[in-house]
Amino acid sequence: MRPLICLLVAISSPLFGSESNPVEVTVEPKKPGLTIPSDFMGLSFEKTAIAENHFRPDNSTLINLHNNLGPGVLRIGGNKVELCDWQLGKPSGTNPVTPITPKEVDQFFAFTKGINWKVIYGVNLASNDPANSADEISYASKLGGNSIVAFEIGNEPDHYYLPPKKTFREKGYSYPQYKQELTDALAVISAKNPSAPFAGPANTASGNAKWFGPCLDDFKKQLTLATSHFYPTSNKEPYPTIDQLLAPETEAKSVKMAETNMAVSKRTGVPWRLAECNSTSLGGTAGVSDVYAASVWGTDFLFDIAERGAAGINFHTILGLKGYTPIAFDKKSGNYSVRPLYYSLLLFKDAGKGKILPTETKSSANVTAHSTLGDDKKIRVVVINKDLTKPATATITTNTGRTSGTLARLIGASPSEKENISYASMTVTPEGSLPAPKTESIQGKAGRFEVTLPACSAAVLTVDAN
Repeated sequence: MRPLICLLVAISSPLFGSESNPVEVTVEPKKPGLTIPSDFMGLSFEKTAIAENHFRPDNSTLINLHNNLGPGVLRIGGNKVELCDWQLGKPSGTNPVTPITPKEVDQFFAFTKGINWKVIYGVNLASNDPANSADEISYASKLGGNSIVAFEIGNEPDHYYLPPKKTFREKGYSYPQYKQELTDALAVISAKNPSAPFAGPANTASGNAKWFGPCLDDFKKQLTLATSHFYPTSNKEPYPTIDQLLAPETEAKSVKMAETNMAVSKRTGVPWRLAECNSTSLGGTAGVSDVYAASVWGTDFLFDIAERGAAGINFHTILGLKGYTPIAFDKKSGNYSVRPLYYSLLLFKDAGKGKILPTETKSSANVTAHSTLGDDKKIRVVVINKDLTKPATATITTNTGRTSGTLARLIGASPSEKENISYASMTVTPEGSLPAPKTESIQGKAGRFEVTLPACSAAVLTVDAN
């Protein structure tokens, strides 16, 4: 990890050597809104990660990387959930299937106890063998107990026919067929596991209209949790750019998705969790999903989803060396490391807690802001400068008489930087641990503070309680 010399020099220079965009941020601390769930944060993994022996109680590095993020929910699912089954390993159509063994499930739940995270555990639906899934759920329930939020039945059924990679069903497969399959599967699984909690439909964003709403309407009495997936950009021509990822139009697309799903959630009474998401679908785009700009995007995205009332969010993690994964894994060396997106999760751990405060941002620049009121009575204001070329100077009005606080920065050497990144001057060690955070003291006047941010960066202003 190279030192942040170039950026620190920029921070100490007047206006970072460039004309600064003015920003006005107004916070309403006397009008607290929704409380962000303590387990809002989450990661999502392909189910084959269980068979690949990642989740072990002695895997101290991976345990550290989860513990750094505080309480959370670990989801096991992804496309590979339909290519795994309980012990049998029989083919699913023309696709080979990975068997999941009792020993591997034992290790998995021993791992989750070490991080004290809850679990969403996915099982195969495409194989049409609910009796086998019922056996797996029965075994997992004994080990996971109350840590299991829900068993997710299948993954992205709206893409069961998507050649050439997905051909679990024939062309024309649609919600009515899925409804019957899920009805049958739940009947078999529930007969053996009468108290098991269920989640679904785990559909893609393109299937929201024809799958998400109808599924919640039809299964609202059986589902403990509604899950869906979302990627605001896609790794296909024309390939997304950093500018596109950080554009207001991309944020608006994310907000619309969240508001649409929450409307269904409220109508049916089934909590909604964005159980799989990231910046770019199909694994991510090189130079966009795996660079510092993705952590700036991720910071804004986390708060946008939280502010709409979601139960939580799970960033998909593919444990490789490429793509959008927040946690990487090198098969040759056996070493884990973090990628830029991980630093947005560290920021959210600090600032994404307590009650959401109404926050108004006025600027002609691409700058956003979010605020929370913690149980410690501190106000935390997150300002995100998504402009790629100009710094921003934010005047933050907290409508209090408070005058002191601290500032923690999310910074990178450039939007396309892959390694030279930190939050609160912290960079993750090879062992997955974190040094002590370092913050800047800041003084305000009558509840007003001024914060200057470099281009493509974010900062958390923590205003001390009186």
